[in-house]
Amino acid sequence: MIKLFLLILISFSIFSNEEIEEVITTGTLLKESESKFSPVEIITAEKFDEIGVSTIAEISKYLSASSGSHFQTNTMDGVDQGMSAITLRGLDHASTLLLINSKRQTFTGTPSYNGEGYVDANIIPKIALTKMEVLKEGATSVYGSDAVAGVINFITVKKFSGYKLDLDSQYSTNYNQNDIGFGFLYGKDFENFDLVFGFERMERTPLKAYEIDQISELSVSGLGNSFKILGDDVIESGLYAGEYSNGQTIPDPNCIENGGILDGRCRFAYGRGFNIVNDESHEKFYTRLSNRNHDISLIFSNVKVNDNPQSPSYPALPFLARDIEPGVGGSPFNVPVRWYGRPLGGRYPWRESPKDISQYHFNYSFLKDFENLSLETSFTHSQHENFHNRPDIVDSRFLSALYGNGGESGDLQWNIFDPSQNSIELVEHIKGAEISNKIGDLTTFDILAQTSYRNINLAFGTQASVENLDINFNEISRAEFDSDGKIIKTADLFFLGGGKNVNESRNKYSLYFELDSSFLPNFDYRFSGRFENSENFSSFDPKLSFKYKFFENFSFRISSGTSFTMPSMGQMFSSDIKLGSVRDIESSVFVRQAQIGNADLKPAESTNTNFGLIYGNNGNRLSFDYWEIDFENRIEGQSAQALLSEDPFGPSITRNELGDLIGVTTTYFNEESTVLSGIDYGLSTVKSFFNGEVELILQGTNLIEFLTPEQSENGTIMINRVGKHNFDAHTHSLPKNRINTFINYKKNKSKYSLIARYLDGYINNRTISSKALSLGYKNKVDSSLIFDISLELPISQYLQINNNSGDYDLKTSIGIINLFDEKAPRLYNAPDFSWDSRLHDPRGRMIRVNFQLIFNN
Repeated sequence: MIKLFLLILISFSIFSNEEIEEVITTGTLLKESESKFSPVEIITAEKFDEIGVSTIAEISKYLSASSGSHFQTNTMDGVDQGMSAITLRGLDHASTLLLINSKRQTFTGTPSYNGEGYVDANIIPKIALTKMEVLKEGATSVYGSDAVAGVINFITVKKFSGYKLDLDSQYSTNYNQNDIGFGFLYGKDFENFDLVFGFERMERTPLKAYEIDQISELSVSGLGNSFKILGDDVIESGLYAGEYSNGQTIPDPNCIENGGILDGRCRFAYGRGFNIVNDESHEKFYTRLSNRNHDISLIFSNVKVNDNPQSPSYPALPFLARDIEPGVGGSPFNVPVRWYGRPLGGRYPWRESPKDISQYHFNYSFLKDFENLSLETSFTHSQHENFHNRPDIVDSRFLSALYGNGGESGDLQWNIFDPSQNSIELVEHIKGAEISNKIGDLTTFDILAQTSYRNINLAFGTQASVENLDINFNEISRAEFDSDGKIIKTADLFFLGGGKNVNESRNKYSLYFELDSSFLPNFDYRFSGRFENSENFSSFDPKLSFKYKFFENFSFRISSGTSFTMPSMGQMFSSDIKLGSVRDIESSVFVRQAQIGNADLKPAESTNTNFGLIYGNNGNRLSFDYWEIDFENRIEGQSAQALLSEDPFGPSITRNELGDLIGVTTTYFNEESTVLSGIDYGLSTVKSFFNGEVELILQGTNLIEFLTPEQSENGTIMINRVGKHNFDAHTHSLPKNRINTFINYKKNKSKYSLIARYLDGYINNRTISSKALSLGYKNKVDSSLIFDISLELPISQYLQINNNSGDYDLKTSIGIINLFDEKAPRLYNAPDFSWDSRLHDPRGRMIRVNFQLIFNN
């Protein structure tokens, strides 16, 4: 708290500000509107360069209103590696609408690991970005479904003359991990059009979990290679020679030699082999052709996840309910045994699970101005395709091999008691994979008109859209479910259960309007509304905003409206089986988690309210905004841990006859009520200093409440999730305070920047095991204060190039991210990684070097 106090004190000690209205495009249908009614944060391309992020979604670390964003991969999730999302207010991804030049982009073809539909932010090329506008309040009345927590609008380059080269390198000082980027932008006048073309490529090298001390120390499975004997027995000779009693657990005698950990059972430290950062290749193409009446743009993105290592094999879950009879699988025992293990353990190399993710966004807009009317018609089509290969063991082949009928010849036997006896031929024969291709696409047609009458500005329009979802699994990974969601046909795989094929579509239609005017010279208002109709659902969402200027430097704004979020196609129709760790009655285990669609989901509806105070004077600005979101029927993916905690033997829980946990079936549901509230505050000032200019920006968010229902002995009660890890709830970690401070000093085209990022600590109510306590884990996740610095130098001031075609600008910037090499706060989340991937970056100090060359014609 002392660090937090000093951070705020320093910021306010140099305060002095002015209210500056800036032309924005987000949150309004009216052109040339000012940011006077709504809290909008603008991050320019210049600011992106100062911060030095490798990918667009990493900007969420610098947004105080962002919490729970998917800005990095948790490789154990097994679903959305190579994709990213930016989330506001701690809500699910689908509650924040991501736009490209104010046009919609399709959702991904499948929900995230946590069951959230979202737009993959990896489509945006940094080289072609003009600015990012962040609207921090609901805007369904303007944009329709999903604009509940806010809107993030990426504005791309429309006009550029010359070319721009960008070389970027970011590397870790602690580990052998780096990001190397190259960008190129070209623009010119072409036959009365402005033509812009861009290309961007980024190569990311991997970072292994075993390189970071303690980060995977709790990722240990009890299913390494052990056996429970189901009767008294005596073995006279061999590896298993000895006397055994009924129910005794017998670990592999060569556990350590076979890459296991001997601790009662023969365990397997699977976490060490996963990546913290995957080997990835990003390529993006951008082109735009526009003039006064036409605007055509195309963005294409391809992300290849090249390695994404997974365990050599997952646990043999089918065998938790099967007895191994004498002689089967090389058994030396004279009585049946139960196997707690996996075919391929620590003696085998980790297997790769590559992904190929492609998406595009195409838009054509026709614009025409009449005497007192502006008309825009537009056609937008976008698609997201995710091809994924997830390795596993083919259950039927392994079962045949266990009985001596394995391999191409049909006469090889798999030995689970002495893995060293298994041939390479047989190992390759039992390998298989869940192969899936998931495609989501969206086609939208818009007509928007704008006019004015006296002092009233009016915009109105209509929109029609068609959304499609296609999911296909290979035959051995296809699963089927009964009406209760129970798995009735599992995939022919040990661990991964695949999912069902889907081919669905839906249509939406809407009418909308917006007007603004003034009652008095200092009293402005805006009223907007949208009627939207889809299959089995319709909604009218109005919004009313006021701004009153009490004095020359002091203003008050208020807005209230309703918003809604449609369930994504994936949430309604897809069914997947994912990897997942849960805390069972006595231990933490990785189990099969079925996540099935719910076609009966209702749209989530909310009432959004915002009260703001703004003071501006002499180039400085201070603002406070109190916001509240009152949800009904919020769409959530069930938490496997929450279901298990509520009823360890409930209808969604699958166990064998010995009580061993095999799987948990989850779906999506409408939470009856959710209430959020908080305060955003901001300070900005610019002052002359030593023949230069100092700019200070402070932005903070204080979460007051995030109330969700929970069952108790006295019925349903509302629990405040703020300041908690929320492992047992249908949400994620919600720190109470997030504060970012930016200080820039500019002199003679040189720029020096300091960024401070503060994130509150929070409570973790999980029961910590005695072993974890001995390793230093606790029920509090520490707060985090990270400092970044950067220096930008104008090389072109000192290096002259003979160039007759125009001016040029050559500059370099050097930055240090996480200057003091702070470690990510430790989180007890066994058997997952020991850090919170939604909030913290475990890579430590990063160095960034950038060169940028711009020729202007």
